[in-house]
Amino acid sequence: MTDDLLSDLIRADDDGDRLSTDELRMLVAGLLMAGTDTTRNQLAASVQILCDHPDQWALLAEHPELASNAVEETIRHSPVAFGALRTAADDVEVAGIFIPAGIMLLANTAAANRDPAVYDDPDRLDTTRASPSAIQTFGAGIHYCLGANLARLELAEALAVMTRRMPNARRTGPAPWKPLTALSGPTALPIEFDPEIRGYP
Repeated sequence: MTDDLLSDLIRADDDGDRLSTDELRMLVAGLLMAGTDTTRNQLAASVQILCDHPDQWALLAEHPELASNAVEETIRHSPVAFGALRTAADDVEVAGIFIPAGIMLLANTAAANRDPAVYDDPDRLDTTRASPSAIQTFGAGIHYCLGANLARLELAEALAVMTRRMPNARRTGPAPWKPLTALSGPTALPIEFDPEIRGYP
């Protein structure tokens, strides 16, 4: 074994309690999906929505310092993860609906990201949105996504580079999305852009 995360998981020992083969498989599958699929699909979704708003694409190309804002706004506006499964720990009443303990629920985080009580003009894409409220896509509390900050950095870097090097990017055909029942995002994203003439390396 080598000095890497998977080897550390195999070696992990808590007073003789070790991860089983099935537990290791589940963890590795989860890490692979969370570490690659989510970011890859969200990048495609962010590029699509920015291409569909050419003013926002051009603004980001001219102001790469807006990349972090663009990430938050595109994830808020067009997330590839639409909900989170939760189990009610106790009996609870939400908006007049009684939910007994033990019931599994799907929290619609995408709807929360477009709540008009939280966001002004929530259906509008605006990468300059001032002091936006926290998006719900990454969860919260003990369920907050461990890779959220890495995903944000990767997406911000990608969007800053792509908008700068791909002027006037636009879609050339349909970009259908995978079903919303699981991790979604465009299945294909045909785009074209003008020749880059500013001499970036």
